[in-house]
Amino acid sequence: MGKERSMTSVITMMQVLLFSMAAAVITVMAFGIAVQNHLQVRFMDRLEVSDRILEDLYVMEQDFREFGHEWGEESYSVYKEQVKQLENDLAEFREMSKDSSQTQNYIRRLNNFNIYQMEQIDSAMIELKERYHTYLYVLSGLDGHQEEALAMARGDMAYAKAEYETGAEKMARGMLIVALAFGLSVALTAVALTRFSAVTRLALNHMTEYFNHLAFSEWETPDLKETAYRELTLITQTANRMKEKIKQSIEEIQNQAMLEKQLAEEKLVNEQQRSMVVAAQMAALRAQVNPHFLFNSLNTIGVTALVGDSKMVMQMVEATGKILRYSLYHQELMTNLDDELDVVLQYLFLQKCRFGEAVRSEIQNDFEGEEIEIPTMSIQPIVENCFKHGFGNKEKLNIHITITQEDNSILISVMDDGIGFDTEQKKPGGIGLENIRKRLELLYGKEESWLQVESVVGEYTCVSLKLPQKGETDEGSHC
Repeated sequence: MGKERSMTSVITMMQVLLFSMAAAVITVMAFGIAVQNHLQVRFMDRLEVSDRILEDLYVMEQDFREFGHEWGEESYSVYKEQVKQLENDLAEFREMSKDSSQTQNYIRRLNNFNIYQMEQIDSAMIELKERYHTYLYVLSGLDGHQEEALAMARGDMAYAKAEYETGAEKMARGMLIVALAFGLSVALTAVALTRFSAVTRLALNHMTEYFNHLAFSEWETPDLKETAYRELTLITQTANRMKEKIKQSIEEIQNQAMLEKQLAEEKLVNEQQRSMVVAAQMAALRAQVNPHFLFNSLNTIGVTALVGDSKMVMQMVEATGKILRYSLYHQELMTNLDDELDVVLQYLFLQKCRFGEAVRSEIQNDFEGEEIEIPTMSIQPIVENCFKHGFGNKEKLNIHITITQEDNSILISVMDDGIGFDTEQKKPGGIGLENIRKRLELLYGKEESWLQVESVVGEYTCVSLKLPQKGETDEGSHC
């Protein structure tokens, strides 16, 4: 029992030492990273706001020059908006630079100029004879404050940089302390492991030899003998039982492996046959979309050609070509979400060429730039449906497309504010929606995905898709 206690105490001592040093290392590292991040954020924020102030002054000068040509109300409103933006940026920078009296003084001077020049402009809007003097005064003031703002930005950046470098130096010292402490912990752990290994080496050598024999299927190897330590004895007993069970199970495993191989071969053949059927069905369904789309596109291009806008005709032909190439030659069942949305954008471009300002669209994609796979041609037919059934007697049509994530599923909704319809009296969708519904069933099954249609007469229609990711599903509509 004494030896057992000695082994336990050694293990406990190593655990306490390692955990303590790990906690110290993590604490110091976290503190150093937090300090560095804080200083970096402060530095970048101050630099960003000072850059904005410079940009505000440059834009104000341009806006004022344009305003000074005519002294019109519209250009004056634009200039006042830019003045308001400068006031907001100065207020934000005032809070950031409380530690710099020089910067605070400049902000006060610029604020005073801002107020006074607006008073002068308001007066000049009434008194025509004051306009020339006011014009020269404001331009001169803006030019002078641009130079002051540039000098202020340089000085403030130098101050912030010095503060950042001081914090980085402190962090380096902290890291040195962490390195020394960690080195000491490694040395102490090495000493403890050396003592521990000297006690257990003999027993482990016996076990290694024993397991080497078992690795070469020498099942008649004599059993391991029990040791003086409870932990090692438990291992030897377990190893001996394992050897006996392996001997008894070898024949069963061989028979089972033979059966599983046969079943796997049969399953592979069935899966290959099913994949071929699904691919053929998918190709047939996708081909249904092309004739209707091609008819509408060529009709729109023909009307544009009659008007004589050759440049627009070329753009429309290019857009139509991209959609047809994607639909006809993209043979994979699945495609990248960004590629699908690019086709939707091309289609919307064609419709805007046809309907002009009457069509507005918006796309909200939470997965932009990510490698998300969805069924090919699963969004464009829904958008096409908006134009087929949404316009009616309305003069304008707004289309909103959203792609979001809910748990492990992708939710896609296409909503328009068209004439809508009564879903209880009319079966929702035509060839397009039925086409997508069948393809979803072929790819995922009826339980793993859905297509839903919601509509209110005179208000909106919303078509939603749920596409499973990682095999999980959720119920409900996204509209």
